[in-house]
Amino acid sequence: MDNTIRIACVGDLILDEPGPMEPYFEGSRQTLQTQDVLIGHVETPHTTRNLPSCIDIQAPPSNPEHLDVLADIGFDIATVAGNHLYDCGPYGVTDTVDRLKSLGIQPVGGGANITEAKKPAIVEKDGLKIGVLSYNATGPKLGWAMSQKPGANYVPVETSYIAARDMPGCPAKTYTFIWPQNIKQLQDEVAALRAKVDILAVVFHKGNGGDHPRLDNYEQPLCYAALDAGADMIFAHHHHVLKGVELYKGKPIYHGLGNFVCVTYAMTAGYNDTPEMIAYLKQRAKEGRGDGHYEVPFYPWSDVSRYTMIAQVTAGKNGVTECGLIPCYIEKSGNITVRTRDNGGQDILDFIIRQTDGASLNAAFEWNEDGTFVRMREKQTRN
Repeated sequence: MDNTIRIACVGDLILDEPGPMEPYFEGSRQTLQTQDVLIGHVETPHTTRNLPSCIDIQAPPSNPEHLDVLADIGFDIATVAGNHLYDCGPYGVTDTVDRLKSLGIQPVGGGANITEAKKPAIVEKDGLKIGVLSYNATGPKLGWAMSQKPGANYVPVETSYIAARDMPGCPAKTYTFIWPQNIKQLQDEVAALRAKVDILAVVFHKGNGGDHPRLDNYEQPLCYAALDAGADMIFAHHHHVLKGVELYKGKPIYHGLGNFVCVTYAMTAGYNDTPEMIAYLKQRAKEGRGDGHYEVPFYPWSDVSRYTMIAQVTAGKNGVTECGLIPCYIEKSGNITVRTRDNGGQDILDFIIRQTDGASLNAAFEWNEDGTFVRMREKQTRN
């Protein structure tokens, strides 16, 4: 029988305020430590040398020591290719990457230049080599790494606005896409790593936020391209809420892993009083998305965003043998608790099903025998 291992991935890790970080992992630590390879996405810069450099919502600098808990739990790889990596300037990028390396965690998707940012993470477990690539596929361009500039690895995504009707001033339809030459570059990079490893995961920061199930036009083609080039699985985040899942040629795509440990005052009224943030909060209020006053000040997201998961894939040299998820919940304390079928897990699974079916994705789900793990398979189609 071929050797297989379990690879697990969680969504956004915003280890900002308040500290210390250990209590937030109390309810999930044991489950995370049972995984063979553990991946998480470090969303914000961890530095004491802040040079603000942002055209979006400013991520304040997070304490570098807050990353230490990831090493204590046993994270093997931290993806960093996200839209906030460059918010604290070049030092924010390099200090975050260097701190992870010093802790024995392989960073991937960011670095002092584009060569470093494109370097894959490769770990070896039980005689198998696991490779990971990380891409920012949501912008901003300011945060991209260049030949002599720190930043994130990236895939450029284009947006086209098309008139919905042939009439001046009418609403526009939005279409997002990736140019063929950029898809080819992605596939070339995936194929190059495929030749060096036994198992390959590609991680994307992609799409847009919102509690809805909708995916942007480019999200599925991007994932399919990576899988066609040799990836075994896709993990994604950025939406701050769980999105649907699907299987493509037997390979799993987790379109949005949502939040995991996320504690920050960055979008809370009274804590971040820059003119830009005040204007942003006023705009949110006009759109009916709240005015920055939250029940829990350090958690500025919706109630359904508290539904989260640990994605778990079993794979070996011959590919994926099982895929699924472990439902989790973000408590008001910020602690992540693992939920079983009989302890709140079904509510989380029901939301995942709504997100999956709402996006017309093909995954079906079933609990394992003891109700601690949800298996994924492709839906049976009727002729």
